[in-house]
Amino acid sequence: MTRTSVFTRYFEAPVAVHEPLFTLEPLAPKHNDLDYGAWQSSVEELQGIFGPGHEWPKAEYSKARNLEDLQRHYREFEQGEAYAYTILSPDQGLCIGCVYIQPPLVHSYDTHVDFWFRNSHKHLEAPFMAWLKQWLATDWGLKTPALPGRELSWQDYHQRRDKAGDNPGA
Repeated sequence: MTRTSVFTRYFEAPVAVHEPLFTLEPLAPKHNDLDYGAWQSSVEELQGIFGPGHEWPKAEYSKARNLEDLQRHYREFEQGEAYAYTILSPDQGLCIGCVYIQPPLVHSYDTHVDFWFRNSHKHLEAPFMAWLKQWLATDWGLKTPALPGRELSWQDYHQRRDKAGDNPGA
């Protein structure tokens, strides 16, 4: 599967994934209360999760602004531009994190992926990442995901991105 076949409105991304430790659903406005509570519980620990200097999350970020973000993520999902999922507890009563599957910024990768877990569920990060890489490969055909800040330093990722001519989104 190529980048263009996944990041278009014609790709049918999974809309629900049920695993023993979590459930994934497209991140949508209906998740605002759960999502807001999840990241608000872990603001300090989530600083820098999207790279050095990234503004999210900030404690003063309002629930209304969070709703705007969720509306944007949901539009992107529907249009096939990017795919954000809320990671819910198995009973779906608690948001335990989020995962973001986006077009790559570096040619040597077929997607850029970020994810986070609230403090109380950080122990799931390693098994989730192993599951996520397998899921992307088997269900999406994405075999070379970039996971900056996890398997690749942010510095290395930005250096690769900044190389002349290495910007697939341009």
